[in-house]
Amino acid sequence: MNRFLPLTLLLFLSVACFGQQVETVSDRFHYQYLKQEKRPTIEQIKKDNEERQRNWQEEFEAMKADLNESERVSDNVKVTVTTEVKHPDLIVAVAYETISLSETADDYALGKYTIGSSNACTFMCNFLKDKMENELADYMKPDTKVDIKVTGATDGTPIRSKIEYKGEYGDFTNKDITLNGKPYKMTVTRQTGVRTNGQLAFLRTQGVEQFLKANVEPLKQTQNTFQEFAIENKEKGGGYRRVSVEMTIRGAFNDVEPAKTEKP
Repeated sequence: MNRFLPLTLLLFLSVACFGQQVETVSDRFHYQYLKQEKRPTIEQIKKDNEERQRNWQEEFEAMKADLNESERVSDNVKVTVTTEVKHPDLIVAVAYETISLSETADDYALGKYTIGSSNACTFMCNFLKDKMENELADYMKPDTKVDIKVTGATDGTPIRSKIEYKGEYGDFTNKDITLNGKPYKMTVTRQTGVRTNGQLAFLRTQGVEQFLKANVEPLKQTQNTFQEFAIENKEKGGGYRRVSVEMTIRGAFNDVEPAKTEKP
């Protein structure tokens, strides 16, 4: 998507000198004037964003239908793509849910936390990678600030014995996260293993976070802030074992002035 030039003040001035006509200010600003006339409003940008969201949702469903058997994501899994303009920022969110909890969810098995353990999460991350490297790349220039919230959840099945943590994402000691809506110091190491659903939900966020850091090219040049949210659901079932991502690209529309409101 093209970026928009700042509003240019157009002056009209005709000058005659010694009987010869000279270039006017209007002539010199003709190029900027043409650009100004094509400069969209905030309302147009929001309308374009609504169309992008519809297109992405359709693409998501088409891509899901083309997955091979080993990568399949059940029709029981509903993926929601949201793109929102909050001037001057662009917010992109991807999440999925299980429509019928009595059926397959193609999601994390009990005690699993890596992306490869969930076809739905793998598909979601690959889709987001594709959009960030293509349609959103123009917004993600070097040093652009990007805030990324990753939420991991577990169901209410208790952990009876320690789950081995192989240290795929490193060891964490007193890491600041949000657990069930409250600030929390999270510790998960190879030595501690996984003994609580909160630890398991946190590791699911790390699988997604590490995937984005390692595989999404634009994020290797932007200034990224990651926040982890872990949720321990009380209900049981695969539909409660999932991950979602919300990304805010700061200043995506800095070159577009906000809508003006008339003074009363």
